Amino acid sequence: MCRYNLRMEDGLWTVVDATTQRPAELNNVQMARMTWREACDMVDILNNLDRISSLSECYEASAKAIA
Repeated sequence: MCRYNLRMEDGLWTVVDATTQRPAELNNVQMARMTWREACDMVDILNNLDRISSLSECYEASAKAIA
């Protein structure tokens, strides 16, 4: 399941964080009022960053268990 998704608001697109149901933020900037293409690209980027973060935590826990 992906953490970030899209929502249309006033004809523009907002990236929504599924955990909070609020607009996603990157470096304290809300990912809102974007074109469809911008919003789709940002959803892909944020979901990939979230996957990388989750996997790195998993690998870290595995490494600690082995050590």
